[in-house]
Amino acid sequence: MEQETWRTRHPEPWSEAVEAEYRRLFSERLHDWLDAGLGSGLLRDPNLSQIVLDSLLHFDGSRFRMDALAIMPTHVHVLFQLVPDHKLEDVVHSWKSYSAKRLNEKLRSTGAVWMKDYWDRMIRSPEHGWKTREYVLTNPARARLPEGHFRIWQRTPPLLAEIR
Repeated sequence: MEQETWRTRHPEPWSEAVEAEYRRLFSERLHDWLDAGLGSGLLRDPNLSQIVLDSLLHFDGSRFRMDALAIMPTHVHVLFQLVPDHKLEDVVHSWKSYSAKRLNEKLRSTGAVWMKDYWDRMIRSPEHGWKTREYVLTNPARARLPEGHFRIWQRTPPLLAEIR
């Protein structure tokens, strides 16, 4: 209720300052819980996180260009650029649908793997992009995850190096 009221008072698109306020009020607590590994921790298993990694990179270059990603035990961070004529919601749906099917097959399970919603943000400047990339790639260290409980992947050279 509080979050809905706040969003009503702050219509998108948001400035960096408004986005920072939203993160402080609503996102940081959730990220702290996720980073602490609260939840099933399904992706702590290297075999399962590999399925997600393969899913995330499958259409790299055709539907999007992946720059960096971190697969945490309970969630995933990605930084990518859409290729023209592809929609964010279609790309995210593809990732979630395919990986959930493969994960459920591996686990001999059924049902939801991912939350219905996702958090996205538009990169507004090269500086914002570099900060976001650093956040994605250092997220496992900030969460103090032991080696083997996460995966990171990054494009070399970074996509941001192409922006002048």
